[in-house]
Amino acid sequence: MHVKEIRKVAKARPFKTFEIRVENGEKHFITHPENIFITNQIVVTIDEQGDSILITPESISTIRPVEAAQKVNTES
Repeated sequence: MHVKEIRKVAKARPFKTFEIRVENGEKHFITHPENIFITNQIVVTIDEQGDSILITPESISTIRPVEAAQKVNTES
């Protein structure tokens, strides 16, 4: 995924919680704009325990608002 797209979602105001899904199926929820740091080579997220998670932009398959992610999960 292009870094520009990731930044657009992360900088949206008002901020809305969103889900990052990576190629291996892992889901990472971004609940606050301070819980994500984006460079051209890496995306750093902070999980609920305060641990850093490093993700390459190329491994991100989807980004979507939590409401949309929950709707897809309930339709399955």
